[in-house]
Amino acid sequence: MRFDYYTEEQLQQVHEASLDLLKKVGISTSSERFRALLLDHGCVEKGNRILFTQDVIDKGMKTVPPVFNLHGRNNGPVLEIGKKKGYCQTLVGAPSVIDLESGVRRDCMVQDLADITRLADALENVDIISPLFPRDVPQEIILTMETVVCLRNTSKPLSICVESSRELQFIKELLIAVAGSEEALREKPLATLPVSPVSPLEYGFDPAEALLDVVAAGLPLGVEPCPQMGATGPMSMNGLVAMHNAEILAGVIAAQLYQPGCPLTMSSRATFMDMRSGLGLWAMPEMGMMSAGLNQLGRYYQIPVAPGGYCGSSKVADMQSAYEHLYNALMEGLAGSDIIGSAGSLDNALISCYVMLVVDDELSSVVKRTIKEIKVNADNLAVDVVAEVIENQDNFLGHKHTRKYLRSGELWKPGISQRQTFEKWAQQGQKLEDVAKEKAAYLLATHQSAPLSSEIENEFDKILASAKKALME
Repeated sequence: MRFDYYTEEQLQQVHEASLDLLKKVGISTSSERFRALLLDHGCVEKGNRILFTQDVIDKGMKTVPPVFNLHGRNNGPVLEIGKKKGYCQTLVGAPSVIDLESGVRRDCMVQDLADITRLADALENVDIISPLFPRDVPQEIILTMETVVCLRNTSKPLSICVESSRELQFIKELLIAVAGSEEALREKPLATLPVSPVSPLEYGFDPAEALLDVVAAGLPLGVEPCPQMGATGPMSMNGLVAMHNAEILAGVIAAQLYQPGCPLTMSSRATFMDMRSGLGLWAMPEMGMMSAGLNQLGRYYQIPVAPGGYCGSSKVADMQSAYEHLYNALMEGLAGSDIIGSAGSLDNALISCYVMLVVDDELSSVVKRTIKEIKVNADNLAVDVVAEVIENQDNFLGHKHTRKYLRSGELWKPGISQRQTFEKWAQQGQKLEDVAKEKAAYLLATHQSAPLSSEIENEFDKILASAKKALME
């Protein structure tokens, strides 16, 4: 099932507006390597801006691979990025969590990162793990430590957002230690590494250098700007989509000029500012609508897309957070998403919540069921079955066709949603969030991820020591 946000004519208008921005406004960068790369391939410098030409745009866009695989460790899950399967990814970079026992917001700690990762590892419909932002880790080595903790607590693929190239060497070494060799890591990448340029249309030194170094390392890149309507981008939704798309295309083109054919995703994370409070919102409906438009552009370019959809403004795991997350994620799934991020988030992606992650696992299963490719054939149209039941004055309940389709998964099966009779439900009277809390506590008490070998653990210790020496002394 697919949903088009724009008509074909409207899509072309937005596409052309993005190209106009690249050609007439361009980007700024303080990275000499990034600047030289673009100029050497035909871009034009005008003042402190780098303008793209149509030839450069065409050259950069034609080599983007439409599909690549992302792998879990220990022969874990293999995800087909580019097939629009709506893989669910956890929230990245949250500095706070909702404590599972007390329900109180507090700083995120390393133990929370380990526990959230292990919980996500146990949840069937969560596919990719992103690290939180623990506050009890030296900031100089935080990405290195996050990568270690995630690799220890899940066999699912990772997504590690890199702000600069400072720690990239150590992240790569950790991934190589798990993969077995650099060649094995290139063949079966264990993580995507998104970088975040600054809106509007600025590739600062750190994100520009990180982009080039991720590509050089042979790892899948994510191009992940995050503009806000009315603050760092236009107040019109179409204007923000056009600018956001231009920011993404600039990174995509640069990456392909640097290494043609390098795997990457474009991240449609268009947000907006609440003009009454000044808060940056990851809320419905505008975020879902703009992401749907950007996803449609991704389909047009045949570039895998990775929006952040399991998100909203609610501060707790409640009815509001559930309908916000479902709206945004379903809009993005129907418009063609490869990865839908921010699972487990609250308060505009500033808080990670154990309970909400369990709820989002349920919502992810709904989104995947909705966008699953359908087949129409004589058997499932069931004309002969209807005729047979009526002719024999029989019923469908005992028919073999009913048994066949029940057993094949024709009906979605809930995990925590409650469908029992009212009388049975009333015996406990639990709300959805109560059931989700119980499930989170149970999984944390019982689930253990696949362990790493002692050799890999020893290598991790050496890499952490090297990172501390290089970055902290």
